[in-house]
Amino acid sequence: MATAEQSDFKIADAASYDPHVEDFGRFSAVLTTPLARRLIALANISADQRVLDVGTGTGVVALEAAKAVSEEGHCIGIDLSEKMLEGATANARRANLTERLEFKLMDAESLQFEAASFDVVVSLFALLHFPDPATALKEMFRVLKPGGTLVVAVGSPPRWLSWLGIKHAVTLLPELISRLLGRRLVAPEFLNRLVQESIPAEDESEESSLARASRNRTRSVTTLLRDAGFENLRQHWEGHQATMKTPEDFWDIQRTFSTIARKRLNGATPDQVAKIRAKFDELCQRVLSRGGRLTYPFAAFFVAARRPLQS
Repeated sequence: MATAEQSDFKIADAASYDPHVEDFGRFSAVLTTPLARRLIALANISADQRVLDVGTGTGVVALEAAKAVSEEGHCIGIDLSEKMLEGATANARRANLTERLEFKLMDAESLQFEAASFDVVVSLFALLHFPDPATALKEMFRVLKPGGTLVVAVGSPPRWLSWLGIKHAVTLLPELISRLLGRRLVAPEFLNRLVQESIPAEDESEESSLARASRNRTRSVTTLLRDAGFENLRQHWEGHQATMKTPEDFWDIQRTFSTIARKRLNGATPDQVAKIRAKFDELCQRVLSRGGRLTYPFAAFFVAARRPLQS
């Protein structure tokens, strides 16, 4: 059972997105869709299957899942943010997918579904928002049918000592040089630093313990999955980088997706926000005047797993 502190965290975390639903949907449609499609490809959904999307947000993954099923299948997306679900429902309506897709307000750590009621469970970037990810994964295990497929993804670089990790580190060298020369700003570290300098944290609970533990979450996630009972783990990493054309978009995307920036700026005074924004714009314009770039790297560590047949 969740503690009062954990319940408060979940409610506050979900509510922190409410002022940013429009920007969340706008940027997710561009940045998250390629990762959502990769996740759905790893899930290998059949047309007649029942699919659950945990932490659906504005429904980017759920929409892709709904496209993969027929009238014989069905997809449900859950989230704790009512505003996000309103956006998701509107997106499903625009895509003409409401007959095979629905959304429910629900806590991932206490799923209101019967055991073994889904063929596939998917979750993109939600695991780091749960104060008790172990319980959330056990709930996903419970509602999966024996032999069912789970695919989760979290934001993370690849394993440090893997070939992919070494290759990724090498590709970052030119970007590091650009940063040292003052010709590149990188989200979300850039805005986070400005915010942390001006607005101290009220407590340590603005991020989940899993998010705080390490920037590289590959080992933590695979351990949690095995502990929950999943088997046949298959791993995949995919990274991209977007260049923001204007300081306005660079501000909006960081304020939307960075937990630290979003929560502290939400609670800041207008004067505090104005001062941070002025410094932000000044630094952005300085970089752009040198022919530099405003970049937003985004990546996902995917794990596909199975609930054993005998479980």
